[in-house]
Parts: sequence; C-alpha cells; structure tokens
Amino acid sequence: MGKHFGHRWSRKPPTEEVAPQGRLDHGRLKTLVDFFPIGKKLRYYPDFRKEIVFDTFVVAYCVNGDFLYSGEAIERDFQGYPLVFYTGANEQPVNVADIALFQLLVPDTSDLELKLDYQRRALIGRGQQFKQGNFISLISNVGGKGLLSLDTEVAQQVVLRDGPYARTGMVLLTPYPDTLAVSDQRREARAKTHAPVTVALPEGTVSGPCTIVDMSGGAVRIRVRDRDAAMPEMHNGDEVFLDIDLGAADRHYIVKGSVMKRVPETCVIRLEGLLKNGRIGRFEPLELLELKAGLLNYG
Repeated sequence: MGKHFGHRWSRKPPTEEVAPQGRLDHGRLKTLVDFFPIGKKLRYYPDFRKEIVFDTFVVAYCVNGDFLYSGEAIERDFQGYPLVFYTGANEQPVNVADIALFQLLVPDTSDLELKLDYQRRALIGRGQQFKQGNFISLISNVGGKGLLSLDTEVAQQVVLRDGPYARTGMVLLTPYPDTLAVSDQRREARAKTHAPVTVALPEGTVSGPCTIVDMSGGAVRIRVRDRDAAMPEMHNGDEVFLDIDLGAADRHYIVKGSVMKRVPETCVIRLEGLLKNGRIGRFEPLELLELKAGLLNYG
C-alpha cells in the first residue's frame, strides 16, 4: 500500500480536554478527507474572525492518537468511502467504526501574524490564535461550488519527536463534522449590529444585559454590556435560549441555539430554532431572514 510514514505521538491527545466530537458517519468522514486531504493548500481564519485569513495545509491525520501522513494510508470502498486507516509506524489498521477521535495536524503558522496590520493583530492577540480551546475555521476551495468550511478546535500545540516533521511546531485540531458547509464566499460577510439580548440556560441561569454585536451565516456573537459581568458558565454544544426584543410585539423572538464558543465576556451561538405557538421549531428560511433583517436594522 506504499509508504505511509506512520508515527505515534509521544502521548495521547488530550481527549478529556476537548469538547465531544460529532459522530463521524461515513458521509461526513468522506467529505472531510476528500476536501481537507493531507497536503492540500487550505486557508483558515482564527476564532471566527473572517477578516483575518491565513494559508495552511493538513500535515497529517491523527486517528485515536496515531498519525498517518499520506492519503495512501486510507483504504476505501468502490465508492470512495473510507473503510480503514493505517496508522503508526507499524501501519496498524483502524476500522472506521473503531474511530473514537479523528483530528487534523497543521503547521504552527503563528509567524504569519507579523504580516498583519496592528489593528488586526490586536484582534487575535499576539501568538494567541492557537491557544488551546480556540477555534480555527478551515476553508477548502471546491471549485464552482464555492468554499467548504469546517470549524475545528485547538486541542494542543505539539512538537513531534520523530517522523518526517520531527522537531517542527505543529497544532492538533479537533474538527466538528456537523459544521461542514458549502458557502458562496461573496455572500458570507460578518454583519455588525447592536441588538439587545438575554442569554438563558435550560436550568434557569440567566445572563445580565447583553448585546448581539455581529452575525455571520446562522450564528451570532454576543457580548456582555457590563464590564464587570461575565457570561454564564457554558460549554461548547450546550443548549441555550436567546430572548431578543427588538422593540415591538411582533419583533420579540425566543430563539433556541447551541454554544459554539464561550469566553468570559463573549460567546458565539449557532441559531437552531424559534419559539412559535408555544413550541420550539426549526427556522423556516423566511423566518431566519426576518430575524437577520430585524437585527441589522435595529435602532
């Protein structure tokens, strides 16, 4: 099957320190390895800041703690779906059904920050883009279909002991397969707003006054208004409810969402459902457009 350059990391990736990975069904796994293959040039933006874009590529896949550095180390069926990953120096076979954790290894490209102007460098913090727990959104060009994006979380910065990239700074990323999405790059701009919102957790914890500061796609970024206040304790994937009051009876929304990222002063929430007739239901396309228009035109 050719040379796979298998290698085991000096220690297991810290699975207990990262959010649970979405279920790796065959379809999503195929999409991931087809469009984010080892060696392909990609682009990425850190911490959902689409105005800051860098180049990168996937150096290796990490399957249950073992690396593989070549696409030839993946056995596929006749339709191209991955069946087995051959990992480690001994090319140990790992069936897709046995994958507990699938991660991506990329170079540490922190030095690219030096090419940014002062304002954009300040947005991400010097040398902070690959801090554990931060989000990195990978972008793959899929030709005429637009761009395929994948949100990942920084698991850890590593320096490999041996293998083809020995003594080179790398970053281990845990992907969220359910964030795979094709988008038209001409339409995916971050829109600024300043609409009031309150964040509530299912058990009853409620934030103080907050503001939706921007939105992109189906997500909003929320910031606390009081400098001395903090967001409620939340974890990636947690269910939350947003109470958005835009000043009129027909412009008061209760929205169900899930946490994409939370730091003390801000959080990013994916919008998933809307309270209608006393029940939470999925957004209809026009309902989401109406909400976005209301947020953009607030005030």
